[in-house]
Amino acid sequence: MMETLMQMLQRLHLAWIPLARHPFAPRYGAEVCGSAMETRTSSHHYSWDSMKRRSDPAHPFVIFQYTLAGWGYYTEGRTLRKVSPQMAFMAVVPSDNRYYLPPESSGWTFFWIIIRHPYVVNRIVQRRMSVGPILTLHPESMLVTRAVQLLEGIYSETFHDTFAEEQALFDFLIEYERVAYHSRYPLEKRECLLDNVRTSVLQALDQPIEVEQLAHHYEMSRSHFSHYFKNTTGIAPAQFVVQVRLEEATRRLLHTNLNLETIASETGFANANHFCKVFRRHYHLSPGEFRRQMSSDPEPISPAMFAEQAVE
Repeated sequence: MMETLMQMLQRLHLAWIPLARHPFAPRYGAEVCGSAMETRTSSHHYSWDSMKRRSDPAHPFVIFQYTLAGWGYYTEGRTLRKVSPQMAFMAVVPSDNRYYLPPESSGWTFFWIIIRHPYVVNRIVQRRMSVGPILTLHPESMLVTRAVQLLEGIYSETFHDTFAEEQALFDFLIEYERVAYHSRYPLEKRECLLDNVRTSVLQALDQPIEVEQLAHHYEMSRSHFSHYFKNTTGIAPAQFVVQVRLEEATRRLLHTNLNLETIASETGFANANHFCKVFRRHYHLSPGEFRRQMSSDPEPISPAMFAEQAVE
């Protein structure tokens, strides 16, 4: 795949037309620009200090750079990182970062994208605060694919309007957030913990279960377990317990004729009023209205999907 990726970038590079397409001159008011592929071999001529670039602190932009071959350095604050093949950095400009080719490196081949869309930049900056600037990405990863699609749209002029370009940019943003999320909350560890807690809740679904009980199972204090759960899964344990109860309550709403009082009792809510209050807070409609809407929908969504989307 690396050869295929490099061949594609080489093809785009050959299609490059200068003038208005210069990488630092967004065309037609576009919010993204980039370079298909570059190779730098001189440490004297490749060094970017983000604090010295032409930029407006009130309107920051983001640089995504993916290494294809060779290596260079990326520094941020007091942290120095070697950026090798299949590694990328997400730099915010202006900020205290610098990337450069050191004398000991024989060369650095990469492609890069500059993103100026204010909303997208803000979301990247927020996510980046929790996962840092460096990413490891297989060339077949969807994030690399989205980045190349952005470049292809720019070089090949396949974006027929600004909406198409913005859609491609948002596709890139979503994949970045997905990669960042899984980087912070590794899938196997997260799913194992969620499955264990879900099992504990379901085994005593009609009984109230407190975070202290879950913490006791893991031989932790309530505070320690809450931090551990949040750091591993990205949500609070109490929030997840409510999500599991709502999923089961939603199944009963869809697939049984049980009244609300019975459903509330079977799924661990204090009473029907409590159940309705929690349900409305999460889904923004009452259980009765939800049941009426779903019963008239020829293709209702699954309860688990409904619960997950609403809680998120």
